[in-house]
Amino acid sequence: MRFDELAARDVVIWGAGREGMAAHRELAGRGIGSVIAVTGTGPAPDGVVTGDAAWALLQSAGAIVKSPGIPHTFGEYIALRDAGVPITSLMDLWLTENRDRVIAVTGTKGKSTTSALVQHILTALGRTAELAGNIGIPVGAHVGDDIDCAVTEVSSYQAAELTASPRVAVITSLYPEHLPWHGGFENYVADKLRLAAFGPDTVVVPDPSDDLGRRVRAVAGDARMLSPASLGIAVTERAISWDGAGSLALAGMNLVGTHNLTNAALALAAVDAYLGASDRSRALEAVATFVPLAHRLEVVPSGDGRTWIDDGLATAPQAVAAALTSVAAPRIALIAGGSERDLDFSPIVDALAGRDDVELVCTGPAGARLAREAQGRAARIHVASGFADAVAIARSLTASGDAILLSPGAPSFDEFADYEARAAAFRGFAAEHAQ
Repeated sequence: MRFDELAARDVVIWGAGREGMAAHRELAGRGIGSVIAVTGTGPAPDGVVTGDAAWALLQSAGAIVKSPGIPHTFGEYIALRDAGVPITSLMDLWLTENRDRVIAVTGTKGKSTTSALVQHILTALGRTAELAGNIGIPVGAHVGDDIDCAVTEVSSYQAAELTASPRVAVITSLYPEHLPWHGGFENYVADKLRLAAFGPDTVVVPDPSDDLGRRVRAVAGDARMLSPASLGIAVTERAISWDGAGSLALAGMNLVGTHNLTNAALALAAVDAYLGASDRSRALEAVATFVPLAHRLEVVPSGDGRTWIDDGLATAPQAVAAALTSVAAPRIALIAGGSERDLDFSPIVDALAGRDDVELVCTGPAGARLAREAQGRAARIHVASGFADAVAIARSLTASGDAILLSPGAPSFDEFADYEARAAAFRGFAAEHAQ
């Protein structure tokens, strides 16, 4: 759906979160009136229609602009969809009009870092590029006509409403995540891959021949399938290289972990697809100056001789496994767990097997299950009464030169409002224990 199709309709914005409010502003800026409705019993900002009146508005709407947080398994969503009420989103409206200048990135893990790398590389090559989307900056007026490329991170929630694809789509990975929202893994995959299902010029994947590559090919039609290897980009445990452009050692970068070299390779391939084979040497060199995003294997200040690492956005078990391969220290205290969503913890357990250097400190309902499932596989398991206790245990098990790694593999909602609040608490403990 396009913005101009909304002009003659009674538009209801469903949800008053960051993207819902951004949609209201964007429509108002285009001269399109809308009403914001919030169903349920929670608090809502002034001027927002709530309760029974909100539900009546949604049922009679000429079009609904849905916020990403409203799940497809929600009874009200199903009723509106089955009644034929047109449902779109800010991301879909914006992408439909701007697809020719968009590189969009999705995936279970790696999408934020890859998006930020794409923007960094484009900027280093002299292009005007802006980050937007799930990375925290809603699309819309912020991404103006004066930029060369809108680098857009797309969550599975946002992808689920899409009816348009970007010029270049990047799919970093697919693992079970957010399954209750989508209604199962296959629905999650289908929703994610809508990013590539509506005529992109190019789709970048790690490997076109693996399961992810085959799934993408099934929906991508005539799009060009591209991988870093097909461009001569190679990743090892310690370096990234590009035929004819040079190589970079991981030790000389700000990035941590081989998995981030893979993200860099995907970013380089996406930029190459978008610009054509421009200055590949400069593009590769730009990777060395990239500064990692917050909460992704980020070393935080502490003066107690330990290395405190905030990997708080690692809420998928596969991301925790990757973090464990990325951190080097004589002893690592891994703080894992949080609220439960019944994801398969086998990637974490497999990564812990045979690791005598790792102390597993478990917190929250998810941590309690991880502790049970890791019995007999992980060498050292400790169950904490809460997050503060987990940090205290982690510190008691480590000494100067060791690492304390927050890589939870689970959401934060057992104790915190969101991952940022959990990360802030972690940072507070690190600063508190500075000598």
